[in-house]
Amino acid sequence: MTIDSIDKKQAIKNLIIDGKREGYILKHLLVKVINDLPKIDQEYIYKSMDELEIQIINNKAEYDEYKYLSGEEAIKILQSLSDGSHKAFIKPSDKNKKD
Repeated sequence: MTIDSIDKKQAIKNLIIDGKREGYILKHLLVKVINDLPKIDQEYIYKSMDELEIQIINNKAEYDEYKYLSGEEAIKILQSLSDGSHKAFIKPSDKNKKD
């Protein structure tokens, strides 16, 4: 293992740490670190980022903080936004009480 490969591994680890904290990695930073790796390794890194729920974006405006929400989490958010007047947002146990 060369010093360059150690530095590259550390740079990738640092990107992952930052990505987990922020929820995203800027694409140009990732490309800068992995551009000289074989395509198969680059694809593996991109896939791994998605599995770690780290978005790879071109700029901060593209970040979608809700991208990796589970269905249950999304329902909770929608229910919290509801004023109760829409049946779609009423919990099933609440529907029985109101109908």
